[in-house]
Amino acid sequence: MRVRCRRCRCTHALIPSFSLPGSSVGTAEAEGYLMARERGVGRGRASVELLRRGLSDSYPKHLERMFATAITRAKALLVGRGEDRLWGLAWVRSVVGHVEHPLVELNRFCLAHGINGVCFCRASILIFSSLPVRRGVSHKSGSAERETAAVPSGP
Repeated sequence: MRVRCRRCRCTHALIPSFSLPGSSVGTAEAEGYLMARERGVGRGRASVELLRRGLSDSYPKHLERMFATAITRAKALLVGRGEDRLWGLAWVRSVVGHVEHPLVELNRFCLAHGINGVCFCRASILIFSSLPVRRGVSHKSGSAERETAAVPSGP
């Protein structure tokens, strides 16, 4: 679903909490896998549900890499939040507390602090601008509104 912000007039996509952007699995499956790995369960045993859903044998390692990237970004953007000596889900819990869905809550925490969700997010823009967007200027490159706005007026 897409919505338009009344303040900045930009449209935004709403992603349901059961969906994990940028991944091939849902939030519950990714969190289940990462929690099992945190408890010391081997990759093969922890990934049974992922493989049952038709993902490749290499996907669990890919998921771990994406999560490591998310944590690296989050720690850089949320300096002073959480216990810096921790890593992975332990660090996430130090930021958002012991919650049922740590990935969702970390993304919500980021959004509440002007940062795009970092867990498996496809967006390359991580920090939201506090400047208002000019009305009528589209963010879509190549759109008619953007092309018109880019053309200088006058002689």
